[in-house]
Amino acid sequence: MRRSHLRKRSAFTLMELLLVMSIMVIMGGMVTFAFMNIRQNAAMDLTNTQINTFKSACNSFKLNHSRFPNSLDDLVTVPSGMNQRQWRGPYLDVESIPLDQWGNQYSYSKDEAMNKVFVRSNGPDGQTNTADDIPDPSAPSG
Repeated sequence: MRRSHLRKRSAFTLMELLLVMSIMVIMGGMVTFAFMNIRQNAAMDLTNTQINTFKSACNSFKLNHSRFPNSLDDLVTVPSGMNQRQWRGPYLDVESIPLDQWGNQYSYSKDEAMNKVFVRSNGPDGQTNTADDIPDPSAPSG
C-alpha cells in the first residue's frame, strides 16, 4: 500500500505539466518580442548612420563642386559630363549605394538655396510619408 501511495506522489500531474508548459510558452514569447524589438532598433540605428554618412559625403561633394550631387550615385560613380580628375571621388567607400535595412532605396533630394540635402528611408513599411520614415517624414521627397 505504501509503494502505490509513493508512486502517485512522485509523478507530476497533467495539470502541473500544463502549467509549467504554459509558463515556458509565455516566457518564450516575451523573449521573442524583446529580441524583435532590439533587432528593429538596431536596423533603425544603422539606417540613421548610413543617412548621416550620405549627408557628409554630399557635403564633401559640394566642397569640391560648389553644388550638391544630382543623385546619391554621383558619390560612387563619375557623373555624366565629368571625368575622373574633375570628379575627385569616390566620396563613399562602396561599389554602389546600399539599400536600407529593409531592402528599399533611399530617397534623396536637395535644396541648394537652403544649403541642405535630404536623405530618407521609407522605413520598415516601405511607404513614403508614414510615421516610420527615417529620419524625417516631412522632408521634401526627391
